[in-house]
Amino acid sequence: MTTVPAAQYLRVSTERQEYSLDCQIARIANYAQEKGLAVCQTYCDEAKSGLEIGRRTGLSQLLQDVVGGKQSYKVILVYDVSRWGRFQDPDEAAHYEFLCKAAGVSVHYCAEQFSNDGHPASLILKTLKRVMAAEYSRELSDKVFAGMTRVVKRGFRSGAHPGYGFRRLLISADGTPRQQLSAGEHKSIATDRVVLVPGPANEVFWVREIYRLFVSENKTFAGIAAELDQRGAPFLDGKRWSDHAVKKVLTHPKYKGTAIYNRTTERLCSKSRKVPESEWIIVPDAFEPLVEPRTFEAAQETLRQRFSHRSNEQVLEQLKSILELHGHLSAAILGLHGLSPGGLNHRFGSMIKAYDLIGYQTMYKKTAEHRLHVRKIRSELMQQLVKMFPGRVSLFSVAWRRWNCLRLKNGTKVAVRVCRSIKLVTKGRMWILQAARDERCRITLVAGMNPENAALEAFYLTTRLKNPCKVHITENSEWLERGVRLEDLRSFYEVVTARQWDSPF
Repeated sequence: MTTVPAAQYLRVSTERQEYSLDCQIARIANYAQEKGLAVCQTYCDEAKSGLEIGRRTGLSQLLQDVVGGKQSYKVILVYDVSRWGRFQDPDEAAHYEFLCKAAGVSVHYCAEQFSNDGHPASLILKTLKRVMAAEYSRELSDKVFAGMTRVVKRGFRSGAHPGYGFRRLLISADGTPRQQLSAGEHKSIATDRVVLVPGPANEVFWVREIYRLFVSENKTFAGIAAELDQRGAPFLDGKRWSDHAVKKVLTHPKYKGTAIYNRTTERLCSKSRKVPESEWIIVPDAFEPLVEPRTFEAAQETLRQRFSHRSNEQVLEQLKSILELHGHLSAAILGLHGLSPGGLNHRFGSMIKAYDLIGYQTMYKKTAEHRLHVRKIRSELMQQLVKMFPGRVSLFSVAWRRWNCLRLKNGTKVAVRVCRSIKLVTKGRMWILQAARDERCRITLVAGMNPENAALEAFYLTTRLKNPCKVHITENSEWLERGVRLEDLRSFYEVVTARQWDSPF
């Protein structure tokens, strides 16, 4: 008897379901033998939720192969409807199955009691199963949320990252301390719990110093960050302080000992959104505070009096007054008056736009416009690479930064630097390379713009620069020559994974 080639699709939603794959494989093998099918290819998504397709590289690759006509099989075998997906919209699951059907590849659910043959009764049962699979996820989400709420109300920690100045302490079910958890470590016993405790004495000191500088000396976030760096205050993972990091220390209630849960939500793999304050889970005195509650409240009152709580018109009036007083504007001058570049960027889109609104023409305007143009080109380049290599290249962000770099399927991170072209009288045409101050990627994709700075014309893969810097480079740069020039972006993934990259230059 001639066997029909088939592919199998496997999925488990958590790493704890270690035997689930074996069960799926065994059931599919029995089904294939009964139906005269031969499994010739396997697609698998391990520890992947069935709620969305975005992170499921196995299913994405399957659909890409089928729609592109690259498959050699005629049948796709799946354990049951829920393994195909628990999409909250049943039509989404139907859509992906229809794409396969339209390409001449049928989908069989091996453990279901109905035959997926298009019969009205089968269609009704399949739709019902899809709805049930989605409802299971919704019910599980509600149960998990209720359980986490109970845990938080008992004073236990629900998140993985304690934040600056704190550490996570693992305790047993009877309250006996076990050990402090390092970054990336998780509890292994279900009945154990995690509580927040004060971290090293030097971190606690700097937390209290941040509050003093903000409340007593009226410094801005950026001003405090600059002073901390100047005084050698260490931040997490060897990074430098930023205004965002200072703001988190000054605004998070955990520093006065209050636990807060459910400020944002991503339930059912939805986009992160803020939750109304009336729905927050707030637990006062949940753990030992790092600052006195009255100090924390004084900081919040200072925040309420800052410009972020004033209208745009009031801020612009203050800018005009500062300009009249000093004759020009700069980040340092703004800091003297309680304003920050970050705050202006958030409110008006950029400092240049704020300056335009008050009629101030700065000599750096053209440079700033160039910088915004380069950021736009860089964003488009990164998105282009993700589309060119689906499932193998993704966007990666660090902390609050948007799309900080690219991450390959094997975990390798690649920095992307778009270099604006300039022409110097003495040295001729060059590119301006700005390396990020906290760059941790071993590999850098350098994209050089053409003389008109209208498009990209050259691509290099090389190592990263060791220190934060702004340099002028040419095509004959020693740093670039240590790498590889790409003929076009189609060779990006092959080149970046085919060689060992040296240490920073």
